[in-house]
Amino acid sequence: MTARKSCQSIIVATAVPAILLAACLAPAAAAPLSSAQRSEAEVRADIAFARGLASEWSFTDLAAGVLVQAERGGVSGRLREELGLARCEVFGAGASIEPDDARRNQLFEQALEEYQSFIRLNPNSDLRSSAEAALVATAAKFSISIDISLERAIGEEAATLKERKIEVLTEAVKLTQDLIDGILTVPVEERSAAQKKELEGLMLNRGTMLGQVGAASKDGVYFFEQAIVSLENMIFEFGEGTPQALRAYKAMGDVYVSMGDNEQAFWMYEGVLNQAWPDNEKLMEDLVDANDGPFAPDEVAYRYLFLEIAMPGLLETCVSQGEMGRACEIALHYYNTRQTEGLNWSDAGYQGLLACARTLLEAGGYVGGNQSAGETRWFATEEEMKAEVRTRRHHSEAVSFALQLANIVNEDNKESILQVHAQKVISEIANRPGIEVSLDVLLQAAEGEYNDQNLDVAIEAFKRVLSRLESRPQADQIEYGGRVMNFLANSHRRDDRWLEAAMAFREGIVNWKGDDEINRLNSQGYRFAMKRVTQASPGDPTLEGLMREANDLVIQYGAEASKDEISFNQGMEEYGNKNWTGAIREFERISEDANYYERALVQTAICKFRGGQSDEALAELEAYLDDYVTDPSNSHESPIRQAKRTEAMSAAEFFRGLILYGRAKKSGDEALWARVNELLTGYTERYPTQDVLGPWSVQMVMESRLALGLLDEARTAIEALIADHPDNKRTSLASIGFYKHLRALREESTDAAQKSDYLRQMAEFLKIANASDTSFISMRNESLHWMELEDYVEAERVLRDLVAAFQEEPEHASKFVSGILPNLGEALLANAKIQDAKDVLTPLVLEASTTPSKGTVLNWARSVSGWLTGGGPAGQVQEIAGAGGTPKEWQEVIDKLDLITRSEDKWVCAWYEHKLMLIYAYYAWSAQDDRKRESAKGQLGQLDDFFTQPGYAEIEASCSGEENQALASRLGTGVLQARFQYVARLLR
Repeated sequence: MTARKSCQSIIVATAVPAILLAACLAPAAAAPLSSAQRSEAEVRADIAFARGLASEWSFTDLAAGVLVQAERGGVSGRLREELGLARCEVFGAGASIEPDDARRNQLFEQALEEYQSFIRLNPNSDLRSSAEAALVATAAKFSISIDISLERAIGEEAATLKERKIEVLTEAVKLTQDLIDGILTVPVEERSAAQKKELEGLMLNRGTMLGQVGAASKDGVYFFEQAIVSLENMIFEFGEGTPQALRAYKAMGDVYVSMGDNEQAFWMYEGVLNQAWPDNEKLMEDLVDANDGPFAPDEVAYRYLFLEIAMPGLLETCVSQGEMGRACEIALHYYNTRQTEGLNWSDAGYQGLLACARTLLEAGGYVGGNQSAGETRWFATEEEMKAEVRTRRHHSEAVSFALQLANIVNEDNKESILQVHAQKVISEIANRPGIEVSLDVLLQAAEGEYNDQNLDVAIEAFKRVLSRLESRPQADQIEYGGRVMNFLANSHRRDDRWLEAAMAFREGIVNWKGDDEINRLNSQGYRFAMKRVTQASPGDPTLEGLMREANDLVIQYGAEASKDEISFNQGMEEYGNKNWTGAIREFERISEDANYYERALVQTAICKFRGGQSDEALAELEAYLDDYVTDPSNSHESPIRQAKRTEAMSAAEFFRGLILYGRAKKSGDEALWARVNELLTGYTERYPTQDVLGPWSVQMVMESRLALGLLDEARTAIEALIADHPDNKRTSLASIGFYKHLRALREESTDAAQKSDYLRQMAEFLKIANASDTSFISMRNESLHWMELEDYVEAERVLRDLVAAFQEEPEHASKFVSGILPNLGEALLANAKIQDAKDVLTPLVLEASTTPSKGTVLNWARSVSGWLTGGGPAGQVQEIAGAGGTPKEWQEVIDKLDLITRSEDKWVCAWYEHKLMLIYAYYAWSAQDDRKRESAKGQLGQLDDFFTQPGYAEIEASCSGEENQALASRLGTGVLQARFQYVARLLR
């Protein structure tokens, strides 16, 4: 099965949004339009696509398949390494969002193996350090994943997990110090943002992992000590009060907890509290004063985040020391701050909120004050509360307030581990003697035990809910009964008690009917459970009777996916396999009243287009859009049908436009181009979620407008494409198209200013195209345009990119020597990067195998000796220092400049310029060798002997009268004359 087919199958099977389906199928859809080999930009698009499949959907196998397919297309050098590193990343990214414990750990194992393999196979890659840092970060996440698994593991499984955790962390820790030392060797002011971030991650991970190894080891004293040292170094490196220091203090608190030193741990956690958002008024005032006033909202939220992270450890260590009152103060400070500042909780914040709930639950007592306004306080007795808080509606028991906090976490985090933790707290509260809780809370408590795999406890809890339900109104029984029975049945099923599970499902559908969805689930559960029971005891007439009843109930309440939906999914699978005939056969089976009918109509036409029947396809698409959709008898009220119609119309409009676009491009018919423009203009506004077809439609609109001579309208289209989809491959292709149109206009133009304007626009469009498609020809053309425009900053950028992307490829070697590297050297000189220029140009000039141009030699000479600027209208003459060189290099400069002047016509402007370079080179060399000053004087003296007019007037006459206007403009009007006068003064 191909990666593309896998993508199709998974998307159909899991009902991933249509946008991902379109993204998955786009390369296949584009295939008939071009037989060209896929570009490097498309390979990078595959990398981005694979990362998205893994990080957003956890389709790791599919993501890896996409990368394998990309590699099979033939890549080399840096791009192959990027593909290899991306393969490592997709397994780690997929693991990070995988909810199943076993699968998540498996993916982390695979990610570590991929990183280790990449590092082993690419020892000299410049991506190696990134891979090693990512391996460390992945190991840290894997450790957390193992901890989650350990919550449910027992016996041998738990022991194996602990051993694996130590292995993973130990191996990762070995890498961290060298990586840290490597970054620390770079001066602080020269470190990039990426290096600073990487250093932070490495130091934090090193300290955290060493602490975890210490906690998991029999004698962890050494590891604990090293963990503390590493985290203290992190604080020293980044400075007190910085976000990095706060993270380090929190991590040190965790390490001290593992060491059993809760007092020291508390001081660390409290350090985070006092530096982020203290509950001490004086400390808070000092923070505000240091900030020169109140914090901005984003700074408040950022500081509160550190409070969220530290809160569980802070409260637990405070309680462990018997400081229950202090712990309650901190917990309510945490809650109050959120209320007064109008903040939202993060995942860590919800964990902190649960820690507050547990603290208040353990402390008991009372909570008084306006909760909404963030004015709550903890009181040990009711009398104290009433004395301080007079308003009765602001009185609450601490246990009730704890339940309220746990409910917030429960309601805001459906189907997550946070909900499980919240339900555990709710269960603890619900089971306390004398505590009366609502039916909702009672059910949530039972769900908490169920989600935490405490099945026997969960079964008893669900039975208590049923007992309470029997005395409640019928509306409550309908709302809760079927749902409770479903949980009860699934509790039995998880415990492999299939007959009890079947009877509970049956009870749910027969005696506790609920809404349609729960009835469907219970009927299907009943049938599934009975299948297992009858398979274990075949031939039992009683069981067979129950099996027949289960089948009847499924038909009545829970019919599985309709034949129409099945046919559509099978058709899409055939479409993904490019079996157009088979796909059409499946689509034609779908009935007119099905939700998928219109999708099937359009998809049938698309299959015909793909199969080469474009006339028939176009006729069917137009009939659907112009006749079927507009017919009032085909209108729908169902939101599902409306949504499916929108999907169908978006595909129909696009492919109708695509067919006409293909015909217009082939024939050049203006009427067809006008039709394409008319039909596809506004497509992205009509269908804003079409992130694949939308940009493609804009590209076609732009090309149609160019073909019609509507340059301004075409520019509007591509500017919208660039603004909305800067990295899309369609933006790159459209930019190339616009570039070619401008190139043709420039060739036709005779106006110099207009030609220059066209050239700048051409360069800009190539820059956009090359941002996502690193084509050698396109990048080279862009560099030449910038050089011609004398925009050396942009020229340097693209030339450096060319070197990074293509210098190692043999087929381009001669172009680098003859043009690209000489251009880069020139751009570097213009940008005052003299040493860089010399490094680039020296091999081109001095290696025996090269034959440099005169311009390359002159630029190299300037990089060594420096040069003069200014003079005349350009202002005072100034010296630009060269990079200098060895005596051998200086002699080469002199010899080559001397050779150039000997081979040129004498007494003309260009010859004077090069003669001045020779004289100045001798002068610059004299800084290392005093004797060369006399040589400079000698060279200048030879000229002086031939001049009859003072002040080098002959030079000015020669340059101002130069036939070459560019040279006259650059060196005439006294410019070169002034430079000779300046050198003469230097040598006096």
